[in-house]
Amino acid sequence: MHGRAATGVPRGRAAVAAAAATLLWSSAASAWWVADPIHKNCHERISAAALAQVDYVQPPPPLPAADASLRDGLQFDAGPYPADIYALSFIIGTRWPDSQGQPDFDFYKLSNVHNAAGDQGSHCLREESDVGADAGDTHALEACRAKITAVYWQALATLDDATGAVDPDDRTLQPEYLPYLGTTQIPVSGFYFYAGRAVHAVQDSFTHTYRRLDGGDPGHDITSVFNWISQVRGDLDEAENGHGHETVLDNCESDDPYNAQRLAWATDASAELLAALTTPGSALERQMRLDGFFGDWMTYESGCSIANEYCDNPEQVWLRSSGESMNYGGGCALGGPARPGDGVLLAAGVALAALVLRRRRRRAAGLIALVLALGAATAARADDDHRGWRGEARASLSVQNPAYAFGGAGAFAWRRVEVGGFLELNPWYDVNRESMSLGATNFGVFTHYLHALRPDLRLRVGIGLGLSVLNMDLPGTSAGNVGIYANVRLLGLVWYFADRTALTVDAFDLALPTPQLRGWPVLYAQHRVSVGLSF
Repeated sequence: MHGRAATGVPRGRAAVAAAAATLLWSSAASAWWVADPIHKNCHERISAAALAQVDYVQPPPPLPAADASLRDGLQFDAGPYPADIYALSFIIGTRWPDSQGQPDFDFYKLSNVHNAAGDQGSHCLREESDVGADAGDTHALEACRAKITAVYWQALATLDDATGAVDPDDRTLQPEYLPYLGTTQIPVSGFYFYAGRAVHAVQDSFTHTYRRLDGGDPGHDITSVFNWISQVRGDLDEAENGHGHETVLDNCESDDPYNAQRLAWATDASAELLAALTTPGSALERQMRLDGFFGDWMTYESGCSIANEYCDNPEQVWLRSSGESMNYGGGCALGGPARPGDGVLLAAGVALAALVLRRRRRRAAGLIALVLALGAATAARADDDHRGWRGEARASLSVQNPAYAFGGAGAFAWRRVEVGGFLELNPWYDVNRESMSLGATNFGVFTHYLHALRPDLRLRVGIGLGLSVLNMDLPGTSAGNVGIYANVRLLGLVWYFADRTALTVDAFDLALPTPQLRGWPVLYAQHRVSVGLSF
Protein backbone atom coordinates (compact mmCIF):
# COMPACT_ATOMS: atom_id res chain seq x y z
CA MET A 1 0.00 0.00 0.00
CA HIS A 2 2.68 2.46 -0.93
CA GLY A 3 2.03 5.75 -2.67
CA ARG A 4 -1.48 7.08 -2.26
CA ALA A 5 -3.13 5.61 0.82
CA ALA A 6 -6.77 5.53 1.75
CA THR A 7 -8.06 7.24 4.86
CA GLY A 8 -8.89 4.04 6.63
CA VAL A 9 -12.15 2.19 5.97
CA PRO A 10 -14.13 1.18 2.89
CA ARG A 11 -15.58 4.56 2.04
CA GLY A 12 -18.91 3.27 0.76
CA ARG A 13 -20.16 2.26 4.18
CA ALA A 14 -18.34 5.02 6.03
CA ALA A 15 -19.73 7.85 3.91
CA VAL A 16 -23.32 7.32 5.06
CA ALA A 17 -22.37 7.52 8.77
CA ALA A 18 -19.60 10.12 8.47
CA ALA A 19 -21.73 13.24 8.80
CA ALA A 20 -23.33 12.05 12.05
CA ALA A 21 -20.10 10.76 13.56
CA THR A 22 -17.69 13.58 12.69
CA LEU A 23 -18.54 15.70 15.75
CA LEU A 24 -18.06 12.77 18.10
CA TRP A 25 -14.76 11.83 16.53
CA SER A 26 -13.45 15.40 16.43
CA SER A 27 -12.33 15.23 20.05
CA ALA A 28 -9.67 12.69 19.05
CA ALA A 29 -7.47 15.42 17.57
CA SER A 30 -6.26 16.34 21.04
CA ALA A 31 -3.20 14.02 20.91
CA TRP A 32 -2.67 12.67 24.41
CA TRP A 33 -6.13 12.71 25.91
CA VAL A 34 -7.26 15.18 28.55
CA ALA A 35 -9.62 14.00 31.26
CA ASP A 36 -13.34 13.92 30.48
CA PRO A 37 -16.08 11.33 31.07
CA ILE A 38 -14.75 8.99 28.37
CA HIS A 39 -11.01 9.81 28.19
CA LYS A 40 -8.08 9.28 30.53
CA ASN A 41 -6.07 12.13 32.08
CA CYS A 42 -3.00 11.61 29.88
CA HIS A 43 -1.82 15.21 29.37
CA GLU A 44 -2.45 15.96 33.02
CA ARG A 45 -0.46 13.02 34.39
CA ILE A 46 2.50 13.75 32.07
CA SER A 47 2.61 17.37 33.23
CA ALA A 48 2.24 16.41 36.89
CA ALA A 49 5.14 13.96 36.55
CA ALA A 50 7.29 16.61 34.84
CA LEU A 51 6.47 19.14 37.58
CA ALA A 52 7.50 16.58 40.22
CA GLN A 53 10.87 16.18 38.47
CA VAL A 54 11.62 19.90 38.21
CA ASP A 55 9.80 21.22 41.29
CA TYR A 56 8.61 24.81 41.64
CA VAL A 57 10.44 27.98 40.81
CA GLN A 58 9.75 28.94 44.44
CA PRO A 59 7.67 27.37 47.25
CA PRO A 60 3.97 27.82 46.49
CA PRO A 61 1.89 29.94 48.86
CA PRO A 62 -0.94 28.37 50.89
CA LEU A 63 -4.08 27.86 48.85
CA PRO A 64 -6.55 30.62 49.76
CA ALA A 65 -10.25 29.90 50.09
CA ALA A 66 -11.12 31.41 46.69
CA ASP A 67 -8.53 29.24 44.90
CA ALA A 68 -9.66 26.16 46.84
CA SER A 69 -13.24 26.82 45.73
CA LEU A 70 -12.04 27.22 42.15
CA ARG A 71 -10.06 23.98 42.35
CA ASP A 72 -13.14 22.09 43.54
CA GLY A 73 -15.39 23.70 40.93
CA LEU A 74 -13.45 22.91 37.74
CA GLN A 75 -14.86 20.74 34.97
CA PHE A 76 -12.20 18.09 35.67
CA ASP A 77 -11.13 16.44 38.90
CA ALA A 78 -8.09 18.33 40.18
CA GLY A 79 -7.82 16.06 43.24
CA PRO A 80 -4.90 13.93 41.93
CA TYR A 81 -2.65 17.00 41.58
CA PRO A 82 -0.94 19.16 44.23
CA ALA A 83 -3.28 21.56 46.02
CA ASP A 84 -1.53 24.83 45.18
CA ILE A 85 -2.15 27.56 42.64
CA TYR A 86 1.07 26.83 40.71
CA ALA A 87 0.24 23.18 40.03
CA LEU A 88 -3.39 24.06 39.38
CA SER A 89 -2.42 26.74 36.83
CA PHE A 90 0.07 24.37 35.18
CA ILE A 91 -2.55 21.63 34.74
CA ILE A 92 -5.17 24.11 33.50
CA GLY A 93 -2.63 25.46 31.00
CA THR A 94 -1.76 21.94 29.86
CA ARG A 95 -5.42 21.23 29.13
CA TRP A 96 -6.20 24.62 27.62
CA PRO A 97 -5.14 24.07 23.96
CA ASP A 98 -7.65 21.22 23.70
CA SER A 99 -10.62 23.13 25.11
CA GLN A 100 -9.80 26.87 24.97
CA GLY A 101 -12.43 27.74 27.52
CA GLN A 102 -15.10 25.37 26.19
CA PRO A 103 -16.71 22.38 27.91
CA ASP A 104 -14.41 19.42 27.32
CA PHE A 105 -17.40 17.17 26.57
CA ASP A 106 -19.13 19.45 24.06
CA PHE A 107 -18.03 17.91 20.78
CA TYR A 108 -19.73 20.53 18.62
CA LYS A 109 -17.79 23.39 20.21
CA LEU A 110 -14.58 21.37 20.38
CA SER A 111 -14.77 20.61 16.66
CA ASN A 112 -14.30 24.33 16.04
CA VAL A 113 -11.25 24.30 18.32
CA HIS A 114 -9.57 21.22 16.87
CA ASN A 115 -10.36 21.95 13.23
CA ALA A 116 -9.18 25.58 13.35
CA ALA A 117 -6.97 26.41 10.39
CA GLY A 118 -3.83 28.26 11.42
CA ASP A 119 -3.71 26.67 14.88
CA GLN A 120 -2.66 23.12 14.02
CA GLY A 121 0.87 23.99 15.10
CA SER A 122 -0.38 24.17 18.70
CA HIS A 123 -0.81 20.39 18.43
CA CYS A 124 2.22 19.70 16.21
CA LEU A 125 0.00 18.78 13.25
CA ARG A 126 0.12 19.77 9.59
CA GLU A 127 -1.92 22.63 8.18
CA GLU A 128 -3.85 22.06 4.97
CA SER A 129 -1.10 23.92 3.09
CA ASP A 130 1.65 21.65 4.43
CA VAL A 131 1.96 19.37 1.39
CA GLY A 132 4.77 17.14 0.27
CA ALA A 133 6.78 14.69 2.32
CA ASP A 134 9.82 16.67 3.48
CA ALA A 135 8.45 20.15 2.68
CA GLY A 136 5.18 19.60 4.53
CA ASP A 137 6.89 18.03 7.53
CA THR A 138 9.48 20.79 7.73
CA HIS A 139 6.94 23.61 7.62
CA ALA A 140 4.62 21.92 10.14
CA LEU A 141 7.49 21.33 12.56
CA GLU A 142 8.60 24.94 12.23
CA ALA A 143 5.06 26.07 13.08
CA CYS A 144 5.02 23.79 16.14
CA ARG A 145 8.33 25.18 17.38
CA ALA A 146 7.04 28.71 16.77
CA LYS A 147 3.94 28.03 18.93
CA ILE A 148 6.13 26.67 21.73
CA THR A 149 8.45 29.68 21.48
CA ALA A 150 5.54 32.13 21.66
CA VAL A 151 4.05 30.70 24.86
CA TYR A 152 7.55 30.13 26.30
CA TRP A 153 8.08 33.88 26.21
CA GLN A 154 4.55 34.57 27.40
CA ALA A 155 5.39 32.55 30.49
CA LEU A 156 8.52 34.64 30.95
CA ALA A 157 6.62 37.91 30.53
CA THR A 158 6.49 37.99 34.34
CA LEU A 159 10.30 38.30 34.29
CA ASP A 160 11.65 40.72 36.87
CA ASP A 161 14.37 42.58 34.98
CA ALA A 162 16.07 43.57 38.19
CA THR A 163 16.61 40.05 39.52
CA GLY A 164 16.17 37.91 36.42
CA ALA A 165 13.57 35.78 38.24
CA VAL A 166 9.99 35.10 37.29
CA ASP A 167 7.05 35.93 39.50
CA PRO A 168 4.75 32.89 39.64
CA ASP A 169 2.32 34.90 41.75
CA ASP A 170 1.60 37.30 38.89
CA ARG A 171 -2.00 36.40 38.01
CA THR A 172 -3.65 36.50 34.60
CA LEU A 173 -7.32 36.06 33.75
CA GLN A 174 -7.96 33.19 31.36
CA PRO A 175 -11.23 31.73 30.00
CA GLU A 176 -12.15 28.38 31.50
CA TYR A 177 -15.42 26.51 31.51
CA LEU A 178 -16.84 26.02 35.01
CA PRO A 179 -19.81 23.69 35.56
CA TYR A 180 -23.10 25.61 35.92
CA LEU A 181 -21.26 28.93 35.42
CA GLY A 182 -20.17 28.57 31.80
CA THR A 183 -16.99 30.04 30.33
CA THR A 184 -15.56 32.34 32.99
CA GLN A 185 -12.42 34.43 33.34
CA ILE A 186 -10.47 32.79 36.17
CA PRO A 187 -7.27 34.07 37.85
CA VAL A 188 -4.30 31.75 37.35
CA SER A 189 -0.56 32.06 37.68
CA GLY A 190 0.55 33.56 34.36
CA PHE A 191 3.92 31.81 34.47
CA TYR A 192 2.60 28.33 35.12
CA PHE A 193 -0.44 28.67 32.86
CA TYR A 194 1.69 29.52 29.81
CA ALA A 195 4.28 26.94 30.84
CA GLY A 196 1.46 24.37 30.70
CA ARG A 197 0.49 25.48 27.21
CA ALA A 198 4.11 25.15 26.07
CA VAL A 199 4.53 21.60 27.38
CA HIS A 200 1.18 20.64 25.81
CA ALA A 201 2.61 21.21 22.33
CA VAL A 202 5.77 19.35 23.31
CA GLN A 203 3.71 16.38 24.49
CA ASP A 204 1.66 16.42 21.30
CA SER A 205 4.86 16.06 19.29
CA PHE A 206 5.14 12.51 20.65
CA THR A 207 1.73 11.33 19.47
CA HIS A 208 1.29 13.42 16.30
CA THR A 209 4.59 12.45 14.73
CA TYR A 210 6.73 9.49 13.89
CA ARG A 211 10.06 9.50 15.69
CA ARG A 212 13.13 7.36 15.28
CA LEU A 213 12.67 4.29 17.46
CA ASP A 214 16.09 2.87 16.64
CA GLY A 215 19.60 4.24 16.22
CA GLY A 216 21.83 5.97 18.72
CA ASP A 217 19.26 8.36 20.23
CA PRO A 218 15.75 6.89 19.88
CA GLY A 219 12.77 9.11 20.50
CA HIS A 220 14.52 12.39 19.68
CA ASP A 221 14.48 12.77 15.88
CA ILE A 222 11.13 13.41 14.16
CA THR A 223 10.69 11.72 10.79
CA SER A 224 7.07 12.62 9.91
CA VAL A 225 4.34 15.01 11.10
CA PHE A 226 0.72 13.81 11.04
CA ASN A 227 -2.31 15.44 9.44
CA TRP A 228 -5.71 15.95 11.08
CA ILE A 229 -7.60 18.43 8.88
CA SER A 230 -7.34 16.53 5.60
CA GLN A 231 -8.09 13.25 7.30
CA VAL A 232 -11.26 14.37 9.06
CA ARG A 233 -12.45 16.04 5.85
CA GLY A 234 -11.91 12.72 4.07
CA ASP A 235 -9.58 13.75 1.23
CA LEU A 236 -6.20 12.84 2.71
CA ASP A 237 -3.61 11.71 0.17
CA GLU A 238 -0.87 10.27 2.35
CA ALA A 239 1.90 10.89 -0.18
CA GLU A 240 1.01 14.61 -0.29
CA ASN A 241 -0.63 15.36 3.06
CA GLY A 242 1.40 13.09 5.31
CA HIS A 243 0.27 10.34 7.65
CA GLY A 244 -3.23 10.72 9.09
CA HIS A 245 -3.92 11.23 12.76
CA GLU A 246 -3.96 8.02 14.87
CA THR A 247 -6.39 7.93 17.80
CA VAL A 248 -4.80 4.87 19.38
CA LEU A 249 -1.61 6.85 19.96
CA ASP A 250 -3.55 9.39 22.03
CA ASN A 251 -4.38 6.84 24.70
CA CYS A 252 -1.67 6.65 27.36
CA GLU A 253 -3.09 3.25 28.41
CA SER A 254 -3.33 1.68 24.95
CA ASP A 255 -1.88 -1.68 23.95
CA ASP A 256 0.56 0.02 21.55
CA PRO A 257 3.90 -1.70 22.28
CA TYR A 258 5.69 1.65 22.04
CA ASN A 259 3.24 3.52 24.26
CA ALA A 260 5.35 3.35 27.44
CA GLN A 261 8.39 4.65 25.58
CA ARG A 262 6.51 7.60 24.10
CA LEU A 263 4.99 8.39 27.49
CA ALA A 264 8.42 8.41 29.16
CA TRP A 265 9.93 10.54 26.40
CA ALA A 266 7.05 13.03 26.58
CA THR A 267 7.52 13.29 30.35
CA ASP A 268 11.29 13.84 30.07
CA ALA A 269 10.87 16.43 27.32
CA SER A 270 8.21 18.29 29.33
CA ALA A 271 10.50 18.33 32.36
CA GLU A 272 13.41 19.67 30.29
CA LEU A 273 11.33 22.50 28.85
CA LEU A 274 9.99 23.36 32.31
CA ALA A 275 13.58 23.39 33.64
CA ALA A 276 14.59 25.74 30.81
CA LEU A 277 11.83 28.09 31.96
CA THR A 278 12.53 27.95 35.69
CA THR A 279 16.33 28.18 35.61
CA PRO A 280 17.41 31.80 36.22
CA GLY A 281 19.35 33.65 33.57
CA SER A 282 19.28 36.47 31.07
CA ALA A 283 16.90 36.60 28.14
CA LEU A 284 19.72 35.47 25.85
CA GLU A 285 20.54 32.52 28.12
CA ARG A 286 16.88 31.51 28.24
CA GLN A 287 16.64 31.61 24.45
CA MET A 288 19.80 29.52 24.19
CA ARG A 289 18.25 26.93 26.49
CA LEU A 290 15.12 26.83 24.32
CA ASP A 291 17.22 26.43 21.17
CA GLY A 292 19.13 23.61 22.86
CA PHE A 293 15.83 21.95 23.78
CA PHE A 294 14.68 22.07 20.15
CA GLY A 295 17.99 20.68 19.00
CA ASP A 296 17.67 17.79 21.42
CA TRP A 297 13.98 16.86 21.07
CA MET A 298 12.53 18.42 17.93
CA THR A 299 14.98 17.99 15.06
CA TYR A 300 13.79 16.69 11.71
CA GLU A 301 15.23 13.77 9.74
CA SER A 302 14.25 13.96 6.08
CA GLY A 303 13.68 11.15 3.60
CA CYS A 304 10.97 9.22 5.48
CA SER A 305 7.55 8.93 3.82
CA ILE A 306 4.84 6.43 2.94
CA ALA A 307 6.99 5.39 -0.01
CA ASN A 308 9.45 3.69 2.38
CA GLU A 309 7.00 3.11 5.25
CA TYR A 310 8.48 6.10 7.07
CA CYS A 311 11.95 4.58 6.99
CA ASP A 312 10.48 1.24 8.09
CA ASN A 313 9.26 2.71 11.35
CA PRO A 314 8.23 -0.11 13.75
CA GLU A 315 5.20 1.92 14.90
CA GLN A 316 3.98 2.03 11.29
CA VAL A 317 4.40 -1.74 11.03
CA TRP A 318 2.37 -2.25 14.20
CA LEU A 319 -0.39 0.12 13.07
CA ARG A 320 -0.81 -1.75 9.79
CA SER A 321 -1.27 -5.08 11.57
CA SER A 322 -3.00 -4.00 14.78
CA GLY A 323 -6.50 -3.34 13.43
CA GLU A 324 -6.51 -0.10 15.44
CA SER A 325 -5.23 2.32 12.83
CA MET A 326 -7.37 5.20 11.60
CA ASN A 327 -5.61 4.95 8.25
CA TYR A 328 -5.23 1.30 7.36
CA GLY A 329 -8.63 -0.32 7.73
CA GLY A 330 -9.29 -1.01 11.36
CA GLY A 331 -10.00 2.20 13.20
CA CYS A 332 -12.86 4.62 12.83
CA ALA A 333 -11.60 6.85 10.03
CA LEU A 334 -14.31 8.96 8.50
CA GLY A 335 -15.17 10.66 5.31
CA GLY A 336 -13.52 10.26 1.96
CA PRO A 337 -14.97 10.61 -1.53
CA ALA A 338 -17.81 8.16 -1.96
CA ARG A 339 -17.58 5.51 -4.63
CA PRO A 340 -20.08 5.77 -7.52
CA GLY A 341 -22.10 2.87 -6.17
CA ASP A 342 -22.62 4.55 -2.78
CA GLY A 343 -25.21 7.00 -4.14
CA VAL A 344 -27.07 4.22 -5.92
CA LEU A 345 -27.26 2.14 -2.75
CA LEU A 346 -28.42 5.10 -0.70
CA ALA A 347 -31.05 6.07 -3.29
CA ALA A 348 -32.29 2.50 -3.44
CA GLY A 349 -32.69 2.44 0.32
CA VAL A 350 -34.64 5.68 0.30
CA ALA A 351 -36.89 4.43 -2.50
CA LEU A 352 -37.58 1.19 -0.65
CA ALA A 353 -38.48 3.08 2.52
CA ALA A 354 -40.83 5.34 0.56
CA LEU A 355 -42.57 2.33 -1.01
CA VAL A 356 -43.13 0.73 2.40
CA LEU A 357 -44.47 3.97 3.81
CA ARG A 358 -46.83 4.46 0.85
CA ARG A 359 -48.31 0.97 1.28
CA ARG A 360 -48.87 1.59 4.96
CA ARG A 361 -50.28 5.10 4.57
CA ARG A 362 -53.93 4.01 4.53
CA ARG A 363 -53.42 1.72 7.48
CA ALA A 364 -51.70 4.53 9.45
CA ALA A 365 -54.49 6.96 8.51
CA GLY A 366 -57.05 4.53 9.84
CA LEU A 367 -55.12 4.16 13.09
CA ILE A 368 -54.92 7.94 13.52
CA ALA A 369 -58.66 8.23 12.90
CA LEU A 370 -59.30 5.60 15.55
CA VAL A 371 -57.15 7.45 18.11
CA LEU A 372 -58.96 10.72 17.36
CA ALA A 373 -62.29 8.97 17.72
CA LEU A 374 -61.30 7.60 21.11
CA GLY A 375 -60.20 11.07 22.15
CA ALA A 376 -63.46 12.55 20.93
CA ALA A 377 -65.35 10.08 23.09
CA THR A 378 -64.11 11.98 26.15
CA ALA A 379 -65.28 15.31 24.75
CA ALA A 380 -68.50 15.35 26.74
CA ARG A 381 -66.94 17.47 29.46
CA ALA A 382 -67.81 21.14 29.23
CA ASP A 383 -65.53 24.16 29.37
CA ASP A 384 -66.72 24.73 32.91
CA ASP A 385 -64.66 21.71 34.00
CA HIS A 386 -61.59 23.89 33.72
CA ARG A 387 -62.88 26.83 35.77
CA GLY A 388 -62.14 27.40 39.45
CA TRP A 389 -59.23 26.41 41.66
CA ARG A 390 -56.81 23.84 40.25
CA GLY A 391 -53.63 22.14 41.32
CA GLU A 392 -50.87 20.67 39.16
CA ALA A 393 -47.93 18.35 39.89
CA ARG A 394 -45.13 18.60 37.31
CA ALA A 395 -41.88 16.90 36.34
CA SER A 396 -39.44 18.35 33.81
CA LEU A 397 -36.34 17.21 31.95
CA SER A 398 -33.95 19.71 30.39
CA VAL A 399 -32.50 18.88 26.99
CA GLN A 400 -29.99 21.75 27.19
CA ASN A 401 -27.81 22.07 30.29
CA PRO A 402 -28.91 18.74 31.82
CA ALA A 403 -31.31 19.19 34.72
CA TYR A 404 -34.53 17.95 36.28
CA ALA A 405 -37.34 19.79 38.00
CA PHE A 406 -40.05 18.49 40.33
CA GLY A 407 -42.73 20.70 41.77
CA GLY A 408 -46.29 21.80 42.07
CA ALA A 409 -48.53 24.74 41.26
CA GLY A 410 -51.89 26.10 42.31
CA ALA A 411 -54.01 28.43 40.19
CA PHE A 412 -57.45 29.91 39.72
CA ALA A 413 -58.72 29.34 36.18
CA TRP A 414 -61.23 31.16 34.05
CA ARG A 415 -62.30 30.13 30.57
CA ARG A 416 -59.21 31.50 28.80
CA VAL A 417 -56.80 32.57 31.56
CA GLU A 418 -55.38 31.08 34.73
CA VAL A 419 -53.19 32.75 37.36
CA GLY A 420 -51.33 31.09 40.19
CA GLY A 421 -48.11 30.30 42.01
CA PHE A 422 -45.48 27.55 41.73
CA LEU A 423 -42.64 25.92 43.70
CA GLU A 424 -40.06 23.49 42.28
CA LEU A 425 -36.81 21.75 43.17
CA ASN A 426 -34.43 22.00 40.21
CA PRO A 427 -31.41 19.59 40.48
CA TRP A 428 -28.62 20.20 37.94
CA TYR A 429 -26.36 17.59 36.34
CA ASP A 430 -22.80 18.19 35.10
CA VAL A 431 -21.77 15.91 32.23
CA ASN A 432 -18.05 16.68 32.54
CA ARG A 433 -17.82 15.73 36.21
CA GLU A 434 -20.63 13.15 35.91
CA SER A 435 -22.23 14.47 39.08
CA MET A 436 -25.68 15.57 40.19
CA SER A 437 -26.13 18.63 42.40
CA LEU A 438 -29.12 20.12 44.21
CA GLY A 439 -29.10 23.02 41.76
CA ALA A 440 -31.71 25.60 42.75
CA THR A 441 -35.13 26.00 44.31
CA ASN A 442 -37.42 28.17 42.19
CA PHE A 443 -40.74 29.74 43.16
CA GLY A 444 -42.99 32.54 41.99
CA VAL A 445 -46.17 33.37 40.09
CA PHE A 446 -47.37 32.51 36.60
CA THR A 447 -50.16 33.08 34.13
CA HIS A 448 -51.42 30.99 31.21
CA TYR A 449 -53.53 31.87 28.22
CA LEU A 450 -55.80 28.97 27.20
CA HIS A 451 -57.32 28.26 23.81
CA ALA A 452 -59.84 25.46 23.40
CA LEU A 453 -59.19 23.17 20.45
CA ARG A 454 -62.17 21.01 21.45
CA PRO A 455 -64.03 20.47 24.75
CA ASP A 456 -61.40 18.11 26.17
CA LEU A 457 -58.25 19.62 24.64
CA ARG A 458 -56.72 23.04 25.23
CA LEU A 459 -53.64 24.83 23.96
CA ARG A 460 -51.76 26.96 26.51
CA VAL A 461 -48.91 29.48 26.51
CA GLY A 462 -47.64 31.36 29.51
CA ILE A 463 -44.93 33.06 31.51
CA GLY A 464 -43.67 32.75 35.06
CA LEU A 465 -41.61 35.13 37.23
CA GLY A 466 -40.09 34.63 40.63
CA LEU A 467 -36.96 33.95 42.64
CA SER A 468 -34.26 31.31 42.38
CA VAL A 469 -32.31 30.13 45.45
CA LEU A 470 -28.95 28.40 44.95
CA ASN A 471 -28.78 25.08 46.83
CA MET A 472 -25.00 24.50 46.58
CA ASP A 473 -21.66 26.29 46.78
CA LEU A 474 -20.03 27.32 43.49
CA PRO A 475 -16.78 29.22 42.82
CA GLY A 476 -17.51 32.81 43.78
CA THR A 477 -21.04 31.98 45.00
CA SER A 478 -22.41 30.44 48.19
CA ALA A 479 -25.45 28.29 48.78
CA GLY A 480 -28.47 30.34 49.75
CA ASN A 481 -27.76 33.11 47.26
CA VAL A 482 -31.03 34.47 45.83
CA GLY A 483 -31.56 35.74 42.29
CA ILE A 484 -34.35 35.88 39.75
CA TYR A 485 -36.26 33.18 37.90
CA ALA A 486 -38.13 33.40 34.60
CA ASN A 487 -40.09 30.78 32.72
CA VAL A 488 -41.63 30.89 29.24
CA ARG A 489 -43.99 28.17 27.98
CA LEU A 490 -44.32 28.57 24.24
CA LEU A 491 -46.60 25.66 23.45
CA GLY A 492 -48.42 23.32 25.80
CA LEU A 493 -51.39 20.98 25.70
CA VAL A 494 -53.98 20.26 28.40
CA TRP A 495 -55.95 17.04 27.78
CA TYR A 496 -58.93 16.19 30.02
CA PHE A 497 -59.02 12.41 30.13
CA ALA A 498 -61.38 12.26 33.13
CA ASP A 499 -63.70 14.59 35.03
CA ARG A 500 -61.71 17.68 36.03
CA THR A 501 -58.43 15.73 35.64
CA ALA A 502 -56.02 16.56 32.84
CA LEU A 503 -52.63 15.56 31.49
CA THR A 504 -50.42 18.59 30.70
CA VAL A 505 -47.50 18.51 28.27
CA ASP A 506 -45.22 21.52 27.65
CA ALA A 507 -42.78 20.55 24.92
CA PHE A 508 -41.18 24.01 24.58
CA ASP A 509 -40.60 25.10 28.16
CA LEU A 510 -37.76 27.62 28.67
CA ALA A 511 -36.61 28.02 32.29
CA LEU A 512 -34.03 30.64 33.32
CA PRO A 513 -32.94 30.23 36.95
CA THR A 514 -30.39 32.96 37.75
CA PRO A 515 -29.55 32.70 41.46
CA GLN A 516 -26.50 34.96 41.08
CA LEU A 517 -26.24 38.18 39.06
CA ARG A 518 -23.08 39.80 40.44
CA GLY A 519 -19.47 38.61 40.15
CA TRP A 520 -19.50 35.36 38.20
CA PRO A 521 -23.18 35.24 37.13
CA VAL A 522 -24.99 31.93 37.53
CA LEU A 523 -27.51 31.47 34.71
CA TYR A 524 -28.36 27.82 34.07
CA ALA A 525 -30.70 28.05 31.08
CA GLN A 526 -32.87 24.98 30.45
CA HIS A 527 -34.95 23.99 27.44
CA ARG A 528 -37.35 21.58 29.07
CA VAL A 529 -39.95 19.01 28.22
CA SER A 530 -42.48 19.05 31.07
CA VAL A 531 -45.30 16.67 31.94
CA GLY A 532 -47.88 17.24 34.64
CA LEU A 533 -51.15 16.10 36.16
CA SER A 534 -53.75 18.82 36.68
CA PHE A 535 -56.75 18.26 38.97
